[in-house]
This record gives sequence, structure tokens and C-alpha cells, in this order.
Amino acid sequence: MCRSKAEGGRRCPDRKGRKSSGAVASKTAGGGSAPRAPSRPPGPSGPLGPSRPRGRSGRLQRSRAAVLRDAQKQLGELLNAVINSAPVNSPTALVSAFDTDVASQVADKITATLKAHGRPRGSWRSHLLCGALAAVARAMDASQNAAETAVTKGITSALVASGIPRPAAALAGRAATDVLMKVPLGHWEAVRRAVGLLAVSMCPSVANHPAVENYCLRPLASELLAPAIQQELAESLPIRSAS
Repeated sequence: MCRSKAEGGRRCPDRKGRKSSGAVASKTAGGGSAPRAPSRPPGPSGPLGPSRPRGRSGRLQRSRAAVLRDAQKQLGELLNAVINSAPVNSPTALVSAFDTDVASQVADKITATLKAHGRPRGSWRSHLLCGALAAVARAMDASQNAAETAVTKGITSALVASGIPRPAAALAGRAATDVLMKVPLGHWEAVRRAVGLLAVSMCPSVANHPAVENYCLRPLASELLAPAIQQELAESLPIRSAS
């Protein structure tokens, strides 16, 4: 006599949950059909099993990398909206075209200084510039008066960690700091946001770059992203340490 067997559940392409195909019915000795096999018993952590926990909102919890990719995409779209003159009542009102231009000047100064000292962009490690901008955003958490030394040191350390010789790294740090020291009063926080947005938008993979995640993406999420994605970030795997 044939025994019933059921296909195991598989993850749906759209990741909305699991589904299981019907069990194959076995013939009984009298020619009838046996009842369908019962569904898979719940896993040890509940009906969903241990592999797909639910967050506090009750939604199926996505992986940390998937949440970070979505947050990175949304922040990149916000930066594009600023550059394209978004309406003043949008979330991007927290950052102006002026602020994004300052952030771009900071990145350009770093790029130009390194190129002038024999380190063109093609020779950089992949996370070099976004790492330097993350250091800028972190240093700008201090007041404008106290940030000058912190910004220079932060950029220098980030560039040295990416293989740039200290003399060239220090010159790039000072060149970028000179741009920030000209920021008008009242624009400091907005420029910090713009620097963070630029770092996130150009980072090859925020999920693999703790400094950009911790000092740029997550602070911006609380200010610029919708509550749903903020909650997913809070429920994702623990934040990794960054130097």
C-alpha cells in the first residue's frame, strides 16, 4: 500500500509567507482515498517556526540586509528629490539644494586632493569616499565651533584606514573642513543631513558598511523615513560596531 507524502513548504518569491501544496492521497484497500495529510506542525517558536519571526507590528520580519537596502533606496530617492527641487512641504524640506551642494563640495575636495597627491579615484577601495563622508557626519554631531578639529581628524583616520598615506589623508581632511567652516549659521544640521544622504546614496552596500549605517542611514531614518521602515530598522538584527 502506498503511503501519503506531502511537499515541504517553500518561501514564496514575494516573501510574504509560506505555502504548502496539497498532500498526495493514498488508495485504501477498499479503493477509497485516505484523508489529506495534516499540515506541518508548528515549529518550536510558534506557528511560523524559528526562521520567520514576527516583529512587534505583527509583520513577518525581513532580513537586516533587505531592510537596509530599502532604507538606502528611499534615502537616495529623497536626495534626488532635493536636487530636483522637491515641494517645500515634503520631508526633504529638512535639507535644501544649498545643503546638498555643500555636501558635494566636501566630497569633491576629498577627491581632488587625493588625485593631486597620486591617488586617483580608480585606485581607491570601494568604500573609501562614503567612509570619509560618514566620518564627516559623525564629527558634525558636535557644535559648529567644536567640529573643525573633529572633522579633519575623522576624515584623516577614515582615509588612512582605506589605504591612503597619512600626509595626503590629512590634506584632504583639511580641504574638506575648510568648506564646512564656511557654512552659514542655521545650516549646520541640514548640511550634516546632506552629507549623510550623500554617503548613503553612493555607498556600494550599506549592509556591509557599519560606519555608513550607524552614522548616516539610521540617524536619517528617524528624521526622513516613514514610521514603517523605521520600525523595521529597529526590529532588524543588532547594529554592528563601527570604528
